[in-house]
Amino acid sequence: MPAYDRDFKGAFIPKDIWCNRELSGDEKLMWGEIFSLDNAFGCIALNEHFMEMFGFANTRKAQRLIKSLKDKGYITIEINKRDDSRTIRITGKYRHLDREEMADLGRLRAQLVHRMRSGRAS
Repeated sequence: MPAYDRDFKGAFIPKDIWCNRELSGDEKLMWGEIFSLDNAFGCIALNEHFMEMFGFANTRKAQRLIKSLKDKGYITIEINKRDDSRTIRITGKYRHLDREEMADLGRLRAQLVHRMRSGRAS
């Protein structure tokens, strides 16, 4: 299936990524595509996906962009040597939160609400 046929509503690139002068235009687009594919299992797209998505002549450009984003700290890459696969994840405030992290945030929110209602702000 061509990359453009997948079921999604579009891509979102936050202002602080889009206006970041440290990143090239291609890096911003690559970040946005990885962000759109990063889910509970991470982004498992192959370099061939990015090549097709962006119309690159070969996979080397995708490899370079991914390495650059990793070197700059915008993504992490996990390599599974058993099945020769990789998982790419967004880092920082835009990273995907797993269920446990979401549950922790829910508990923290409940504690804060309770403190606010009982008049104890800290």
